[in-house]
Amino acid sequence: MVMTELPLTPLERAARAMYDNVQPDWDWSDPDAEPMRKLYRDNVRVAFMAVMEPSAAMIGKGNARLEGGDCLAVWQTMVAAMLQGH
Repeated sequence: MVMTELPLTPLERAARAMYDNVQPDWDWSDPDAEPMRKLYRDNVRVAFMAVMEPSAAMIGKGNARLEGGDCLAVWQTMVAAMLQGH
């Protein structure tokens, strides 16, 4: 049976992008690298938590795009779902 790789969550994609940017000497898939993978995932989680509150300009642009909708609630719901691993 052929195993297919599951799609990566946004959090996992961001962690791997950070890893790729640094280009460390270890391979992401190395079983012994789990502590480093966890560190990258934790850093991504903290970064997204920091942007959970968008700027006033972001809210204004989002609300205009949604034609008066509540883009803040949409943004926070989407980021919260990502932080929960979805």
